[in-house]
Amino acid sequence: MEKGGITTGKFIAGIVIAILVSSAASVGISTQLIKGSQGPTGATGATGATGATGAQGPPGPQGPYLPDYDSGWVDITDKAGQSITLTHNLGSTNVIVDVTGLMTQADAPHQFYLGLTGYTSGFEKTYGNTTTTAYDTINSMVQTTDGGYAIAGGSNSFVAGGTSGIYLIKTDSAGTMEWNKTFAGGSNQASLVQTTDGGYAIAGTTGILSGGFNTDFLLLKTDASGNMQWNKTYGGTYFDSGYSVVQTTDGGYALTGYTNSFGVDVPTQSNVYLVKTDASGNMKWNKTYGTGIGHSVIQTTDGGYVIAGGTPLGGASGEGVYLVRTDAAGNMQWSKTYGGGTGYSVVQATDGGFAVAGLTWLLGHFGDIAYLVKTDAAGTMEWNKTYGGPSITRGHSVVQTAEGGYAIAGYIYPFGASNYDVYLVKADSAGNMQWDKTYGGTLGDAGYSVVQTTDGAYAIAGYTIPFGGNYAQVYLVKTTVEHGLAWISTANSIVLYRGETDILWNYVRVRIWKID
Repeated sequence: MEKGGITTGKFIAGIVIAILVSSAASVGISTQLIKGSQGPTGATGATGATGATGAQGPPGPQGPYLPDYDSGWVDITDKAGQSITLTHNLGSTNVIVDVTGLMTQADAPHQFYLGLTGYTSGFEKTYGNTTTTAYDTINSMVQTTDGGYAIAGGSNSFVAGGTSGIYLIKTDSAGTMEWNKTFAGGSNQASLVQTTDGGYAIAGTTGILSGGFNTDFLLLKTDASGNMQWNKTYGGTYFDSGYSVVQTTDGGYALTGYTNSFGVDVPTQSNVYLVKTDASGNMKWNKTYGTGIGHSVIQTTDGGYVIAGGTPLGGASGEGVYLVRTDAAGNMQWSKTYGGGTGYSVVQATDGGFAVAGLTWLLGHFGDIAYLVKTDAAGTMEWNKTYGGPSITRGHSVVQTAEGGYAIAGYIYPFGASNYDVYLVKADSAGNMQWDKTYGGTLGDAGYSVVQTTDGAYAIAGYTIPFGGNYAQVYLVKTTVEHGLAWISTANSIVLYRGETDILWNYVRVRIWKID
């Protein structure tokens, strides 16, 4: 009997459909919630083909041809003022020549003043009286910061009353006098420095006081125009004389000379004397260093002092060249003597040692002979040389030159001559003479101070006695500058000439190419 119900078959079919729908829904939901891991990266593809090669650039310049002749580096250190012939045997003048030089083997090659272009003429000048029997002499000179010269010495021609006084002259670079000053009361011995403020300091000796029996060290300071700013004296009750002054690194001054007032065996014996002052000339301390005379003082690179002079050798041996080294407070560190003679001038060499110029005596040689002693920093002699024999000569002043050699100025009395002349010697770093020159007139001439000038030449100051004169004048000589190298080529050689005062061409290299 059917009554509006569901049949069993239809019911079962509905359940099946519901299950399938439910399964399909379940599968859809599961697909949305779960994602699988990413797969591995694929392999890199093959490299593409290389592009075409660009066009070739232009060829570079051809390298240099080797020279047909190469002298290599030739040492001509001792050939200043001389000709040098280099033989190449190329048999041709149709050549290209290259000449280069060295000052030292550590320098770069150069061609400075090739063709001897570094040439300027020197000059000779006289200053002072011309009509009296007075004497104006010079003991010291400096080249000033403006390129001129300041010269100091003694005069009894311009000082009131004809008494001796200190004479100060300032010139331009050509030797033309700009001004001069005299300072009464001093002796004919004077030493000069240009001070750091552009003025001058002069050391000397006071005149004997009226009714007295003594002299003193004198130090006077001027401004740049030679006007005195102050003067000071130092000494005791007997004779004390100042010969040399240096401005010290603290702005003060150190003076040397001799004293008969202090030291050993005074007043009968002179003692080497050193006075140290402040910048205003006030004495800070003074020291003596045994019997003798101090002629020259320098401040050393360590702040101490070195004094050169002479000291008695004892017995009948006479005087010996004397060198004293002190610390900055004047305490003696050592003293040395170097044979018979006297030291007049000292410089500290670039190697830390010292060079002393003066005079000595040689067995079989009549009279003085100019003497140069080189020591190490401890005063041990390394070598010594004499110059000017068989003539009578003296070395009054020495400087170390720019290339490491030495220039010594003094005077020479040639054997058999009737007068003496200013004498200038140029030596290499080992003291070997490279050249010597004389300057002056027909009567007496002497040099007392030498400087190497900023252009590489030399200036010498001293005195000259003019022909027919009964007086002496201040004498200034500036030597000719001859820097560089000249050359002349021939078919089989090249001839070089090195300037007489040259310092740049110590080594030369010549290369030659034949032109076919």
